[in-house]
Amino acid sequence: MIKRTLLFLLLWSISSIGALGQQICTNRSTKLACQIPVVTRAAYLGTIGNPAAAFSSSFATQLGQLPLLSSGSGVVLTLDKTLGVYVASENLGPILTDRAQTIGKHKLLLAFAYQKFLFNSIDGTGFGSVPFVFAAGSVPPSNPRQPCTSTGSLICLQQNDNISMNVNQYVALATFGLDNKTDISVVIPFARVALGVYASGNQYFISSTGTAQGPALPFTSYAPGSASGIGDVLINVKRLIWSGEKTHFAAGLLLRFPTGDALNYLGSGAYGFDPYAVLAYQAGRVSPHVRLGYQFNTSTVLNPTINQTTGAFTGSNSNLPGGFQYDFGADAVLFKKIPTTVAGDFLGNYIVNAPVLVPGKVTVPGYNMPPYNVPDQNTLRPNIESYNSSQLSIGLKVKPWKNLILYGNVLIQLNDVGLRSRPVPLVGISYTFF
Repeated sequence: MIKRTLLFLLLWSISSIGALGQQICTNRSTKLACQIPVVTRAAYLGTIGNPAAAFSSSFATQLGQLPLLSSGSGVVLTLDKTLGVYVASENLGPILTDRAQTIGKHKLLLAFAYQKFLFNSIDGTGFGSVPFVFAAGSVPPSNPRQPCTSTGSLICLQQNDNISMNVNQYVALATFGLDNKTDISVVIPFARVALGVYASGNQYFISSTGTAQGPALPFTSYAPGSASGIGDVLINVKRLIWSGEKTHFAAGLLLRFPTGDALNYLGSGAYGFDPYAVLAYQAGRVSPHVRLGYQFNTSTVLNPTINQTTGAFTGSNSNLPGGFQYDFGADAVLFKKIPTTVAGDFLGNYIVNAPVLVPGKVTVPGYNMPPYNVPDQNTLRPNIESYNSSQLSIGLKVKPWKNLILYGNVLIQLNDVGLRSRPVPLVGISYTFF
């Protein structure tokens, strides 16, 4: 019955993937991925150098790699050579990384957790004031994809955006031991995403000769929105390759299916493939471990390919950035009477060729001279870079009764790269059926 249930969940996760069409945002769009482009008065696939679309790429990169629950059981049976029987390990294992040991043949783990992400910056720029300068269109609109520095009859926008974004994520997990060395897990996230964008700035009107056409006109704009639903379902298959008295080595494959609504930031919009290996060592009350993996992704609607000469959408999407993952940490037994384990991990991720936003300056043609004397304006420019993302995970796991485990954790980003969140709290519960 359990095998059939897990097989059903696997087939459902594949069959429920909807077709993600190539969509361009309009002023009537209610999708969260369109909030920033609509507020910036730019088409989703709009102008050359328009940073609005780069936000969606950064969000997709982050959503595709949010740390989730460990698929390994906190209750693992180990052989007591003195007694000659298997007993439950006193160490309850990590929280956000996999342990090398498997759950055991025909054993079942069920877990549930809640995380809250409050994003507050992107690539080092705080969400309180995000500067944009770009061309919103031409007059007449014959070539709306010129940058502000081009000659021609343009409407140039300068604005600062105040952005708020938070994600409440609920994660359900089931792990089943196919045999003593192989586990299969299904992870189903459910999320509620809220995004609000308030913009204020000025519109500049530039003639075909590059001269100012009257004073700048101020404007404000606001776009709130929220969405709820199933996120990207994950399937994890792990195999214990070698197990000694104290050392354990396992390898696995984590598969991500784009079941979430990508344009509402409920999912990444891309398939993901993450082969990995885990090495763990048990040294008394402390168990250090390391996990190495590499994330591969397919293309996503949130990362459209733009022709940088014309500014036009090429009809295809780019791959979601992936990269090398290097996690290491240790678990230590604090108390034995009521089994309690403290878990600490460093989560490293080298993300390759990711869309980023870098600070720059823009001169508004015609307005940088009398009578207006508008100084060069701050803006963000889209670019492609590779970078390291570093996070620290610290938490506690407590087993108050039989195979019931309660746990709490906090995830702290150590460097200011990509889409950055405030410290992320997590609470969860799991039970292992033997």
